[in-house]
Amino acid sequence: MLHGTHTIAFMRREWRFLLFGSLVLFWTSPGQTYLISLFGDELRRDFALSHSEFGSYYTAATLVSAALLWPGGRLVDRLKLSKFVWWVCAAMAIGAAAFSLVEGPVTLFLGILVVRFLGQGMMSHIAITAMARRYVRERGRAIAIAGFGLPIAEGVLPPLITFGLSVTAWQNIWLAMALGVALTLLPTVPFLLARTERQDGHGPDALVLHDESQRHWTRGEMLRDRRFLMIAPLVMTMSAIFTGVIFHQKFIIAEAKQWDFLWWSLGFSVFAVCQVGGSFTAGWLVDRITARRIAPFVLAPFAVSMAVLGAGQHAYWVPIVLGTMGMSAGATNPVFSSLWAELYGTRHLGAIRSTGAVLSVFASALGPVIVGWALDADVSVQTITMVSVAIIIFTSCLSGVGLRR
Repeated sequence: MLHGTHTIAFMRREWRFLLFGSLVLFWTSPGQTYLISLFGDELRRDFALSHSEFGSYYTAATLVSAALLWPGGRLVDRLKLSKFVWWVCAAMAIGAAAFSLVEGPVTLFLGILVVRFLGQGMMSHIAITAMARRYVRERGRAIAIAGFGLPIAEGVLPPLITFGLSVTAWQNIWLAMALGVALTLLPTVPFLLARTERQDGHGPDALVLHDESQRHWTRGEMLRDRRFLMIAPLVMTMSAIFTGVIFHQKFIIAEAKQWDFLWWSLGFSVFAVCQVGGSFTAGWLVDRITARRIAPFVLAPFAVSMAVLGAGQHAYWVPIVLGTMGMSAGATNPVFSSLWAELYGTRHLGAIRSTGAVLSVFASALGPVIVGWALDADVSVQTITMVSVAIIIFTSCLSGVGLRR
């Protein structure tokens, strides 16, 4: 069992396992909305799809992904991590390559399904569950440090892809990402997960023994807990609204707001920096005052982001919009993932956390199609964002009441 340590000492001792989490989370990107949406114009043009039609295919694929994640998430509790994650990463490399072969709506649906299930679903679930289960006193910081991989990807990949689309076909970019997954993950995962005497303490078995004083809920028990029902809407809110806006970002930014989209894509560097700051701050607070005290406030910066996006008239608001959005995006992983362990224990954490992941994926499926319908119906961006702010405030207050029980 690992005891609480200074962050720098913790990183020096656990660098391999933390790097494993970062690399896996980096390459969840082919299945993340922010990346798929960058190809939105090309996919809609090539396959003659409207905003709502493209959103409907995306939603259908994401809903199927959520359904598969429900049983798939429990495998983290049953299979050996090193072998399981290697095969999942290999499947992502194959899936990204297969996406380059999409030729129509049916194969588009299948391509989105594969990368969403593997990227946003299984790879993210495996990495974060591994961090939350392995550490207790350093749980928040471990999730935040491992989560560093995703903001790096969000800061680096959008400008590269935006530039790449101007010089080559979108299919070639997907092949390049498949090669990136294969070269950076498949050779390194076995090394990063190999146990050493100095690094790994007494391993997860000792952690479970230490944690025997806490009740370890099953997934069924958790689903009947009233606190969970009051927290669940908050977990879904960020995914639904963020995914809906980012999925249609090219139309919202370039056409509705008439802001330069390259400037917006460069603004994701600010998003990435603030995401790291939000993640580390939240992780530090989780280790000191617990996740249950922080959770009701985790989406406050996101509410500011939506308000500024709706009301802002000039492109100089882009860093504020993406910066505050990134703060909440970074804070949610260490807070929500630690919250499940705090409330329900770690023995069945794979199954329990997969429930939260299913809620998040399900919400991310609703966002694009609802925002797409609104845009097709000529609902203004300001109206969409103001409704979003109201939803954020309501779900935050509801979770606050639930967590005080």
